[in-house]
Amino acid sequence: MRARSALPILAVLSFATAAWAEAPANTIMKVTPPGAQKEVGQAELQCRMMYKMQLANLGMLGGALKLTPEQKPVFDAWRLSRLDLSKATPCPALPTGFEVPAPQRIQNQITMLSATLESLRKELAAAQALYKALTPEQRAIFDGPIKMSAPPPAAPPTQPPASH
Repeated sequence: MRARSALPILAVLSFATAAWAEAPANTIMKVTPPGAQKEVGQAELQCRMMYKMQLANLGMLGGALKLTPEQKPVFDAWRLSRLDLSKATPCPALPTGFEVPAPQRIQNQITMLSATLESLRKELAAAQALYKALTPEQRAIFDGPIKMSAPPPAAPPTQPPASH
């Protein structure tokens, strides 16, 4: 039984060994893979998808909190400040890999971290106001991960009619 469970692992490792091999001497390695321009489009698409996922998560959180009419404007103010972080941070992220000269790489990191820090500082006041407006039960939901309810169990499969 152990041999069967090890076979898929061995198969993956056998294909991965080529990736571990060192390049031959005097080989010039390209830092940017061919088709990198396509990746920029993919990165932009990924940014949009991440923003949509954040919108959905914040919507689920609002639903899970079961906000009162008095709490709703405070939640909306916090939600908008939370979304400002996505807008303030460059997306796609500025390059910070080894293809970027070290001084520019550090500057890009400073830019990204500064945008994040400034947005978090703005969000803090809104989060504190919301937290103050929440009940202890709502705070427990706000503090933790969003717990999605499990989907209802699937109906038992019906037997297809007998073929003639």
